[in-house]
Parts: sequence; C-alpha cells; structure tokens
Amino acid sequence: MNINTKRGFLSLEAALLLPVFIVGILTFGFLIKVIAAEANIIHAMADEGGKLSVRAYSMRIAPDFGMTLKKRLAAENSGIEDIHVETFQYLYRAQGKDDLIALRVSAQMKVKLPIVLYDGFELSETLLFRGFTGRERIPERIRFDEMEMEEESHIVWVFPTAGTKYHEETCRYIRVEARQGFLDARIQSQYKACALCRPDESSRGSVIYYFQSSGEAYHKGDCYIVDRYVISMEEADAVKKGYTPCMVCQ
Repeated sequence: MNINTKRGFLSLEAALLLPVFIVGILTFGFLIKVIAAEANIIHAMADEGGKLSVRAYSMRIAPDFGMTLKKRLAAENSGIEDIHVETFQYLYRAQGKDDLIALRVSAQMKVKLPIVLYDGFELSETLLFRGFTGRERIPERIRFDEMEMEEESHIVWVFPTAGTKYHEETCRYIRVEARQGFLDARIQSQYKACALCRPDESSRGSVIYYFQSSGEAYHKGDCYIVDRYVISMEEADAVKKGYTPCMVCQ
C-alpha cells in the first residue's frame, strides 16, 4: 500500500468520524443545558415554595401560586416550553402530618441537533414541604369539660440561643435585647428598615429582629447589631424546655 492510498484511507476515516464527533460534542453540550434547566426548575420551586411556606401563617389559600411559579420558570428558562404546574395541593393532611404543600411541575425541552435522536426531553420535578402555620397537632382528644376550663396564661421571655433562665417582660436583662418577630405591616409602620442589612428586601412573614425599648429600625438575623435576641412563650412551655426562673425579676 503506497502513501497515497494510506492518505486516502485516513481522509475517508476522518470524513466518516468527524460528523459523529461533532454530533457527540453537540449532544454533550445539550445534555449540560438539560441538567442546568432541571437545576433552575428545582431552585425556582424551592425558592417560591419557601416564600409560600412563610405566607401560610396568615394565608389559608393561595390561588395565584401556580401562575406565579409558571411565569417565573418561563422568564428564567428560555429553552423550555409547555410548562405545567400539574399538582398543587395546599395545606392538606396526609400520613399523620398537617399543613403539607405538594408541588409537581413538568416541562419540555426540544432537541436541536443535526440529526433527530429524540423529539425532546420531558422534565418533571416534585416538591413536598410543610407550611409554616404555627400550629401543632394535639395527639389526644380533649374532653368538652376540659375545653371549658380556662387555664391561666403567663407569657415569659427566654434567650433561645444562650441562657437557661426565663424572664418577665420588665426584666432588665431582656429590655435591652432584640426581639424576634415577623415582618408585617405593624413592624413596617413602627420601625424603619436597617440601612446596613436591608431587611426591607425580605418578603412579608420573614423573620426579623427589633429593639422594642430602644432603636428605630428592624434587622435581619445576620446583622452585626443583633447580638442576642429573645422570644416569648408560655411559662409552662419554658419549664418543660428546662428553663428556670430568673432570680432578678421574680
């Protein structure tokens, strides 16, 4: 076999393998786009679901959530189409758990390759989470006569991240500390947003911190101004959690 013949075989092999190589590279690049689209869908579902979970505290129905999620997915993912929110169950009970939220989204991603391998990829993601409603299921039924009995309510304050004592609201230990709350119209009307941590960018229902006795602003939890914070609870619950009375304010 002479040199010209060998060159002819090499040219023929290159001509046969080059299209296959190009298609392989294009297919690999497209698969990366499919994986990225799936990741974007999951991120959008988790982000919007987190916001919905917080709003569940004050909102018992969410009729516009499916449309909101669909519009976001369409705006952030130009390569997908036929987006459908196939399942949206809001604050339902299943398997002994209350206030569940179920979400399933499907979409299609068309294949744009030189040869037809598939008509398209079907993308489908499911998310199951619980709404933050502030409710706790009581495992045992309460008799009617027990329901008529009024229990004395006594609210105390504790440091959830440090400290073992519970305090009265007038105790000097808690008067100067930040209080944990939720962003609502009352907080926004009484306090202004901290210019450093910008809590006004958070959605309604987000956890914020404010100083009731001093200060004019509310803050995010990672703001350097918030060193410690207090939360309120029933005295009976504080005792159950292991807190003991403060010797200063008792």
